[in-house]
This record gives sequence, structure tokens and C-alpha cells, in this order.
Amino acid sequence: MVSLVFDVLIYLSIALEQLTYEDLPPEVIEHAKRAILNILGCALGSANATPRRKALAALLPSEPVERASGVVTIWGRPERANLDDGAILNGIAATTADYDDTHLETVIHVACTAIAAVLPFAEAHHLSGKEVILAFVAAVETQCAVALAVSPSSYANGWHITGLTGSFSGAAGVAKLLRLPPNQFAAALGHASSMASGTRAMFGTDTKTLHAGQHARNGITAAKLAKEGFASCVAPIEAWARLLSTTVDTNKIGALARGGPWQIFRVSFKPYPCGIVIHPLTDTCLEMHAFFSSANKTAEGPKRVEDIGEIEIVANPQLVRLCNVRHPRTGLETIFSLYHGFHAVRDIVTVRVDDKMRDDEAILHFRSRSSSRGDISEQTIRIERALGSVENPLSKGFLEEKFLRQAEGSLDIKTADAIIKACWELELVEDVSEMVKLLGATWV
Repeated sequence: MVSLVFDVLIYLSIALEQLTYEDLPPEVIEHAKRAILNILGCALGSANATPRRKALAALLPSEPVERASGVVTIWGRPERANLDDGAILNGIAATTADYDDTHLETVIHVACTAIAAVLPFAEAHHLSGKEVILAFVAAVETQCAVALAVSPSSYANGWHITGLTGSFSGAAGVAKLLRLPPNQFAAALGHASSMASGTRAMFGTDTKTLHAGQHARNGITAAKLAKEGFASCVAPIEAWARLLSTTVDTNKIGALARGGPWQIFRVSFKPYPCGIVIHPLTDTCLEMHAFFSSANKTAEGPKRVEDIGEIEIVANPQLVRLCNVRHPRTGLETIFSLYHGFHAVRDIVTVRVDDKMRDDEAILHFRSRSSSRGDISEQTIRIERALGSVENPLSKGFLEEKFLRQAEGSLDIKTADAIIKACWELELVEDVSEMVKLLGATWV
């Protein structure tokens, strides 16, 4: 008897194969363009970061590489690479600073793998902006559906959900670009299930950045193999999911096959380069700083770090589960440190978890002493919706400024502005290779 999950996979593959650009609501297209601009900026911002430099040394020849060599652009660098290496190198840069985006319900960073697979493939094959948008949406929706199907126990068990589901994203995106029929589309996702891995033990290490890049390459490989008739098994996603999750819900995949709600609308963009669960806490830190700055203008107010006597955080358990590094030793570890934003007073911070609180809210209680009078006051700061959350989103202007800040180390302002314009008008681009070439560094 054929399993329900296999039926769902076939229905999903049929739905994805039949999805056209004209089927996409204008709001989906707009959100996809925002996501693409945002993630390209993240890649440029980490173009010369340590993980990317190590990967460049490992994957590219030691001698200088001329711009004419290779078929795809390495974003933020003058070199070019073959398609597979380009996908890895661009995926690593896109995710290094954790400044990307988040589908909060599953905590996956959807754009990293999707764009690192789709855009280099489209560049190499001179595809259009509409094709890129459509494939990107297919990649995002597929990854969200699979992640929803295995959440939350897979994450609680120690799997890195972005790494775990990234191969499905890359495979769906490239399968869409290749216009695979449903049986081959299903095979591509089957191959992806045997390429899916990544643990939270790697947080704060170079390996964690590899998850997005490696799965972008996996997706390209999976789709190309499927195109040649390379076959998979019956119910591959079921076999994979049952091994790593005790809360498998295949209806989440079926919802996408049945035309359920667009998950891309649940993707938010980060205002801070750190784990998403730290964002409401960062907002509280900024408000506490504003409180002290205001108090410094009066004779009665606290003036020094020493005047802070006690700090208590109340937040969702995910904050401690994912970001409990009190004294980060490297730049990558600061991304997963809920204490880092408190700097000099991090040792007096205590955390109380409350599973009734959402990931995007936090409460900060602190006691302080007046420098002049010595009396003690207590303050409470509550963040209902963190900046950048779905309910408190970043504006289009914020995303442009974020892109420009990250691009300034690699691109001149004229080129950066041209990329922004091209992203906003991506559906009008007939050959994305010309736009993507702009992402190659004008200086390093």
C-alpha cells in the first residue's frame, strides 16, 4: 500500500510543477523581492569574513583567479567559480553573520539556501527575473512546509532546522528552474532527503555557516540528477522524517499541495545580526540604555554601570535553549549569546523562562541606584513585538539602508544602488546574469 506521505509528495510535486509566475499574488512577489535584496546584502556583508575566506582557500585554486574564469559570480568577490562551488561560497557568506531572515514558527532562515542555489543556477543559464522569483518562492514554501512537518521535536532534539531542511529548498528551487515534471520533481525532493542534516552543536562554528552553502549545492545536484531519471524511493520524506522527529505532521506538507496559506508572509527580516530569539532582548537593552541616557541628564538619575544592581530577563525557553553563551570567545559565538548585548553587566543577568511567552517578546526587570541620593528604583521594560518581527516589520527604506551598509566593503555606491533598483524591478529583468555580475566586488 502506498503511504499517505508519498501521496502528499506527489501532490506537492504536481502543485509545484504547475505553479506559474502568474499564480503568485503581488504581495508574494513583493515579499520575495525584499527577501532577495535582504539576503544579498547579508552575503556582501560577510564576503570577506573568516568562514568565507577559509572556504575560498579550500575551494578555489591558490593562484589568482581572473574574473573571466568560472561560470558564476562569488558575491562580494572578484573571483568566479563553477556552479557547485559558487553555491557553497555564496551560501556561507549569506548566513555567516546571522543577519538574514527567519520563519519564526520553525526558526528556519529560508532565503540563504534558496537564493544560493537559485541565483547562481539562473546566472549560469541566463534565466529571467520572473523565473528567479518563481523558483525562489517554490524553494521557500517547500522548505517551510517540510520544516513545519517535522517541528518542533526535531529542533528540540538538537537538529539545526535550517540545515536539516535546506536541501529540500535548493532542490525545489532548481527543479522549478529546470521545469521538471512531477515524477522528477518528487525524485529531486527524495534525493534531498538523503542529503539533509545539520546539528545545533555546530552553532558558533564555521560548520554552521556551511549548512546553507552545502545544501544549496545539494539542491542543485538533486535536481540535476532527477532530470536525468535518477530515481528515488517511495515515501522518502516519510522515511527521513520518522527518524528525526516524534511530532511528524504530514498535513503541513499537504497544506502547500492544497494551496494553503503562503508561508513567505511569515518570514521576517532581521534588524540585528544575531539569533532571532535575541531580538526582543536587544530591543529591551536599547530601551534600558535610553533610560540611563535620559537619567544622566538629571541630578537624580543613575549615571554609572555600577548603579545597576540586578537584571532579570523573562522570555521564551528558546532564548536559553539556543543562545545561552554568557562569555562568547569568538565573533561567531556572539551571535548565540543572549548576554552579549549587556556587555559590562552580563554577569548580573539572570534569566527566567516562560513557555507562554512568544519568541518575539521579552520582559526586562532591573534595579538601579541613584548616584546622587542612593535610593533604589525598579524598572520594567516589556517588548510586545520585536523590531523586525512579522507584526513589526522592517520598512523598505530600512532594508535598503541595511543593504548599503553591508555592501560598502565590496561595492561602490553606484553599483550598490543599481543592485537595489534591479531587485525592486526583478520581474522586468530578462537575463539575471547581467545583474548578478554587479555583485562581484569592485574592490576587496
